[in-house]
Amino acid sequence: MIQETIKNFLQQHHISRDAGFILAVSGGADSICMLHAFKYLNLKMLVLHCNFSLRGKESDMDEQFVKRFCDSYGIAHSVKKFDTLKYARENGLSVEMAARELRYTWFREMKEKKKMDYIVVAHHADDVAETVLINLCRGTGIKGLTGIKSINGDILRPLLPCSRTDILKYIEDHQLGFRTDSTNNSLDYVRNKIRHQIIPVLKEINPSFLDTMTENCETLKETEEIFQYGIHRFQEEILDCEEDELLIHISKTLATPAPYTFLYETLKPFGFNKVQIRDILNTHTAIPGKQFIAGHHTLERGRIFWRLYDNSKCSRTIVSIPTTGIYTIGKLKVEFTLFPRTEEFVIPQQPDIACLDADKLQFPLLIRNWQAGDYFCPIGMKKSKKKLSDFFRDQKFSSKQKQECLLLLSDEKIAWIIGNRPDDRFKITSFTSNILQISIL
Repeated sequence: MIQETIKNFLQQHHISRDAGFILAVSGGADSICMLHAFKYLNLKMLVLHCNFSLRGKESDMDEQFVKRFCDSYGIAHSVKKFDTLKYARENGLSVEMAARELRYTWFREMKEKKKMDYIVVAHHADDVAETVLINLCRGTGIKGLTGIKSINGDILRPLLPCSRTDILKYIEDHQLGFRTDSTNNSLDYVRNKIRHQIIPVLKEINPSFLDTMTENCETLKETEEIFQYGIHRFQEEILDCEEDELLIHISKTLATPAPYTFLYETLKPFGFNKVQIRDILNTHTAIPGKQFIAGHHTLERGRIFWRLYDNSKCSRTIVSIPTTGIYTIGKLKVEFTLFPRTEEFVIPQQPDIACLDADKLQFPLLIRNWQAGDYFCPIGMKKSKKKLSDFFRDQKFSSKQKQECLLLLSDEKIAWIIGNRPDDRFKITSFTSNILQISIL
């Protein structure tokens, strides 16, 4: 039965029997069953075994068993020993996640090195049921109820239709030895509690429990596809882009049948959690400016949109301008040109050009980001000072725009809010003889 299941799996997913398969073999009944079946089907394979050094001598005995088993059948194999606890500490991971990272990093290295096509693991129907129940206990959406994918990129799980009972029968029929992980019986682990205490009760209620769970997962996989299709349709209507900001229309979001779910599915990939999503929704009537941060991303409440941007790209800039010429400042090229004023001269009105009285400026000039406490004298206000923070508020600058705003300074005085407003103290008057023109190219 196991061989037929694997053959059907390969045919169903159009996977050539001439492909190269890396088999993840721990030495347990599941992986030994899979290994034997692959050998029986005469498929091209390489066995990889990870010794995670978590169970002392027992881990070493697992390694020796896999080596002997492969040698007895003439199967190519390789083993690798890891200091999993050290890796977990150094990378701030749980032991389980550390083992997973180490395992799949090595598998992919070997896949590329040996020019193989797929990585095959021995998850089965019982694993699917356990995973769904764990997800239910911890809290999950539809995706968490779909179980384990039979194919995930280059990872294959051909034994998913088989139960642990099917696998043990195969082991018995072919008189195969296997290793038993002593921790599998410990009730200190959530999965083991579900395996040994919960699932047996569910099987008493429904003897076909595993088959029912498999059918439920298949149904929910299609439900998940419909759900994602709906989310994407709403995103097409509600989301927009402005330069490198993602805009989420607030009123349109609130008009969807499930605003929380829509916003969660939209922001989850950027690291926002469920508590933050509820707090964000509660700002729809708040004063603009409220911010939420998740890693390198910031979401800011605007008047019409929630604005999402990568805050790691809002770099700080300090550039000295010793004389005229062209300078690269972040993403900008800025040209400084000095020339005498003539009667024909007309002050340009473009926001990306500033013409200032050169004799009032003092080189070296400085370009930097704005800082708290900065002020300037807007054109027409003569010596009246205005805080930049007030100016930004009046101009309805977003936080990202404020962070990226650059200033041109002369002798520590703001001469130009670049791309926006010159300072009255450096404006051209009837007494101006020489002009410094600053152009954003």
